Order: sequence, then structure tokens, then C-alpha cells
Amino acid sequence: MADATIITVRRHGNPNGPRMVFSHGCGLAADLYYPYWSLLADRFDLCIFDLRSHGWNQVSPIESLNIATLAADNQTIIEAISTNWGPKPCLGVFHSLSAVMALTHQRHKPDFTSLVLFDPGLKLPGGTTQHLDEVCQKHAKRARRRQRHFASRHELAEMLGQTPAYSLIPPKTLSLLADATLRPATGGGYELRCPPKQESQLVEWYFGFAMQASHMIDSLDIPIKAISSDPTIQSSFLPGLDLNTLARFNYDFIPGKTHFLQLEGPEECATLTIEFLERHHLA
Repeated sequence: MADATIITVRRHGNPNGPRMVFSHGCGLAADLYYPYWSLLADRFDLCIFDLRSHGWNQVSPIESLNIATLAADNQTIIEAISTNWGPKPCLGVFHSLSAVMALTHQRHKPDFTSLVLFDPGLKLPGGTTQHLDEVCQKHAKRARRRQRHFASRHELAEMLGQTPAYSLIPPKTLSLLADATLRPATGGGYELRCPPKQESQLVEWYFGFAMQASHMIDSLDIPIKAISSDPTIQSSFLPGLDLNTLARFNYDFIPGKTHFLQLEGPEECATLTIEFLERHHLA
């Protein structure tokens, strides 16, 4: 990246298919979404990467953790993919924080021919800036207090299995979550790859841009689809439901699914992704 941070991109799937670039939500990792993106591997040339301070990447300086830097990273990654694996039109599939990153990137440099955005953080219906800030501070505080060190990966998977927000994620996927988001710690045990303080800062940036998401979408002239969580579920992180925005782009929500919808219902999410891209002759 511009500041010499290294981000590792992995290529999976069908090299002869349409190119699809994929990344993840805050505090998570791209490998965690394997139950979803593996369903696309037969048809797409998949380029998977983790955001800085996540997944395969080393922890970056906290001052680099903001939407502008992530968007610049995304642009550099697209350029590197084209240089190393040949030029091709790019479809973007992003979740939550990375969805806002992609919108910011596309607004400044149109590298994508289409975007599929999972729970992209549209403002709450009728929500005010004050309301959004209250929701932001609640989630940022929760992230700061997150336990970082664990004796084993199983400890994290078991703890999340007892947490209401993760109750719809299958046990095998919770084990994958622990594998993808923990690294061996100095002195023994494991630690979160994305430190809680850094996750908290990114949460604040995410919410800061959430009010602007619909305006960013207005400025884009590519096919965009938002696939969101069920806005009636109390544990949803930030339901992607803004009635003033629905007419501007393709919108679906998946009943009974939360912010982790690609982990809870990978088959439904993959089906909606393919149907949208086929409708626009992109798959």
C-alpha cells in the first residue's frame, strides 16, 4: 500500500470467469466467508483479501485505520490484481465496513462495473444524526471492551455460541470464525488479529459514513444491489433500510437474518448475488 503496509490477495475459483473482488466486515476476515464465496467459485474468478489489520495482514498503525485509507488500499489492490493477473472488468462484493469502503473508492475512481453490497450501512428510517451517533457509540464501546486473548480457538467459538448476536451462525462457521480471526499470541494462547481498539475506531468511521451512503450511491451509474439483514430483528447491527433510497437501486433483505447474513444464510446470499449479476448480463 502507499504506506508500505502489505495486504495479501488470494485468487480462487474459475480464472476464465468474470472477475469478482471480495472483502469483509469490521473485525472479521475474508476466509470466514468461505461458506458464501465458495458457492461462487465455479463461475467467478475470485480475488479475496482482508482489510488492513485483519485476517492474513499484520496490524497497521491505528492512525491509518479510516475509510479514506481503506478506499485508497482498495484502489491499489485493484491495480495490483490487474497487473499480476491481467486486466479484466471487476465486480465488487463487499460487506458492511468494506461496502462503505467500496462506495467511497468507486465515487472517486470508477474501477467496478457492478457492486453487490451486504448490509452497507444506510441510515435508519427516520434516523437522525444524533440517533446514529448513539448507535455508533454503543457498538464502538462494545468493540473496545471485547476480550482479546484466549487460551484456545475453541474458547472463542464457544463464547460466541452463547452470545445472542451470533446465535444464528452454525457451530462449524463459529469454529471457522475463531480460526480466521485469531493468531498465536506471544507467550502462548491466541489473540484477535484485529485489536479491539482498532476495531472500535473503524466502527466509528463506519457509522460516520453511513449517513452518506445513499448520497454516494446517487453519484454512481453502475448496477448496484444492496442485500440487507432483516430490519425487524433486534440484534441487527445497523439494518440497511432507508425507504427514500430503495427506488434508486436493487434492494433485498433476507427474512430472519442479521448483520452476519452471509454466515447465517450463505446459499440465499449466493443465489441473490448470481440472480442480480445474471439480470445485468454480468455472470
